[in-house]
Amino acid sequence: MSVEKYLTLSDGRTLAYEDVGDSSSNLVVIFFHGVFGYGSAPGPGLLSPVHVAKNVHNIAPTLPGWGCSSPRNPSKTFRETLISDTTELITHLHPNTADLRIYISGGSYGTIAAQMIYGAPFDEFPLGRKIKGCLLLAPLSYFKCHKGYSKSMTWIDYISVGPMARYLPFQPIQRLGAFGIYMMVTTEDKAEALMRKQLFDSAPPEEREAFKRWREQRGLKEGELERTMAKNMFKSTSKTWAGFIEVPDVAHSDWGFQPNQLDDEHTKNRPMLIAASAHDDLGPDMANWLHENYRNSTLKWVPGKHLSTLYELDGLWAELLKDEPAGVPS
Repeated sequence: MSVEKYLTLSDGRTLAYEDVGDSSSNLVVIFFHGVFGYGSAPGPGLLSPVHVAKNVHNIAPTLPGWGCSSPRNPSKTFRETLISDTTELITHLHPNTADLRIYISGGSYGTIAAQMIYGAPFDEFPLGRKIKGCLLLAPLSYFKCHKGYSKSMTWIDYISVGPMARYLPFQPIQRLGAFGIYMMVTTEDKAEALMRKQLFDSAPPEEREAFKRWREQRGLKEGELERTMAKNMFKSTSKTWAGFIEVPDVAHSDWGFQPNQLDDEHTKNRPMLIAASAHDDLGPDMANWLHENYRNSTLKWVPGKHLSTLYELDGLWAELLKDEPAGVPS
């Protein structure tokens, strides 16, 4: 079982992370969590059999301002902080980077971080040359370039991360939202009740059936995943709400590149697999836009709502890693 670890960064901040698998393996998967998550490596029953067979070293960093990771320094953008933090974490865990083969992945809000790292210019992120592929689950698009990003959003999402949340001064929507959610998740039991209501109780029948099969295959008890996610939610904001408050700013920020203008070095032999839920409240437009703008991408639609890509994760990793040899000590 993974244990949370802490890396003191060169700027004095703390980066929390978990990792699991062979830490000497040169095949590395980095996963960026979504809103109300933190860097939690897969526990017993949740680690993909493909990752076990391929001898993958799984690394799950906690994004700035979430969980036990320090908020970013205001003098640096989220993108600059992310690139710097990711570089330091990789080189800390794998000092010998010559033979590394890295796959970047993320879920929901974490797909923004995954794309920022995947598309980062190599002069800013030299380790980007080691990236061999990317997996995006229930993704968000690049709002700055995607003019129709809000077309299919629900009103709640539109208010939370849409134009008003980005341009109103002093971040009133985010701060009011943080206070309102805080009152609903003051205990882990309250967090679990909210999690069940938002993600599980409203799931369509086909997603509930997929969830049941997925849970039984992994030997998870009924309610175990819900309680784990509730604990993650509670922990993610137990020290600070800085990460939550800056979500709209990050979503609307400059990523440092345009997906449809990435050069051959960023796209050739670096496949991107996009997995989207057919009935996600975010709508289909973001996933379609990403597929249209990343020329090396494949788009897979999964039945269900926002969480349903989780239940298809083993198959998605099997597809992305099918030609990848097993990791060896680096």
